[in-house]
Amino acid sequence: MNPTDPNLPHAELEALKAQVQAMHDNERRLMDIVKVAAGLMLGMAAILVLFAWFASHKNYEQDKLAIQKSLETANEQRYAAFNRELDGTLNARLASREQAMDRKIAELAQSLRTQMASAGGVSSNSLAQQNEDFNRKLLLMVEVIENRNAHPFGLLYFDYAIRSVNAKNFPAAAEYFLSAALAFQRSRDEGNLNTSISRLNQFCLPNLKADDFTIRPMLDEKFAQLVEALDKGNVNGKHTVALIDLRREFTDARKRTKAK
Repeated sequence: MNPTDPNLPHAELEALKAQVQAMHDNERRLMDIVKVAAGLMLGMAAILVLFAWFASHKNYEQDKLAIQKSLETANEQRYAAFNRELDGTLNARLASREQAMDRKIAELAQSLRTQMASAGGVSSNSLAQQNEDFNRKLLLMVEVIENRNAHPFGLLYFDYAIRSVNAKNFPAAAEYFLSAALAFQRSRDEGNLNTSISRLNQFCLPNLKADDFTIRPMLDEKFAQLVEALDKGNVNGKHTVALIDLRREFTDARKRTKAK
């Protein structure tokens, strides 16, 4: 049936038009439904993507923390193992050096005894001079050993200083830090030298009083040696600040009547 047929009744034509309009409306509603469904699907996809990112990010942070803790634990274990190995090496070297020094001391002592035994009527002044020569040779021997092994001795003194600080024995810690700084200065280890001086100023000197210097006279002697060494090596003023702080803290400690 042709809708344009002039013989078609008017009522049927209107019915066909209504059907066509209804089809267009249904098609439009269907497209709207499709668009809404597509929008919902895109929204759900975006939500799923965000959720997946959040979950993966959270897992990533947890994994990162776990890896970090694992690395820290491994580093601590390696550091502890290194310290044990270093202590073992230093103790072995120092033991061998001490044995060598003991042999030298025994030889010098035996030589001195022989000289004294054969001296007969030698005056007390001569005996005192021989004893002084013996002591001077002994001190020179110790100094030579420390100079040849300055860096290991510096590490050893630094370790003793930290232990003394932990035990609240600040006079002993100050003497060990001074010895460590001298050893690091001789071995040209600027990093550990500055660290030793910093720890000395931070932990020890503020906790010393005048009586401590009377009980431990080596504090004054080692301080003088360190200041002299720093003055000689103060190229382009690299030790100027350290010297100023060290002298100030040391002077304050020498004047202090009561520890902080």
